[in-house]
Amino acid sequence: PPKGEDIHSTLKVPFETAARGGSQDVRLDRGGKIETLGVKIPAGIADGGVMRLAGQGEPSHRGGPPGDLLLTIQIQPHAWFRREGNNLLLDVPLTPAEAALGTKVEVPTLSEGKVFLTVPPGTSSGMKLRLRGKGIVDPQSHQPGDQFVVVKIVVPKELSGEQKTLYEKLQGLDASPRSSLW
Repeated sequence: PPKGEDIHSTLKVPFETAARGGSQDVRLDRGGKIETLGVKIPAGIADGGVMRLAGQGEPSHRGGPPGDLLLTIQIQPHAWFRREGNNLLLDVPLTPAEAALGTKVEVPTLSEGKVFLTVPPGTSSGMKLRLRGKGIVDPQSHQPGDQFVVVKIVVPKELSGEQKTLYEKLQGLDASPRSSLW
């Protein structure tokens, strides 16, 4: 006898659950009856990935096995992190002085909470600093990706008199970064 129909549905998963794995409830309407299924989300599942739950689809009308439930995963965005493959990206704002002189900043990770990162002197905006092994675990190889801290230099919108004087002094001392371009 033929198998029952497959059910296709979308499951919205929090960013951290998709990265670390966990469980999520799925509600299904089966002929007017609401049924809740607990679904185990594997660590590292990608946005758009499909999970197949065998036998959880529509029953067969001719006595065959039930169909499958196919869940397309939709990962909800995170407040701070972005994902590129198994790597995480995190934007971190720095003052011009912190970027020029170097500093230590505390940054969040998904795996270990907050850690300190050393920003080397002379760091430019857009530079990526790597935290090895602090990304998302690959579902096949079980190897973690990396976390990249993307530097964003933030210039104050309003300057005090002293800040303006110091920036004007620096402007007179600095060589133009465009001098060798054209």
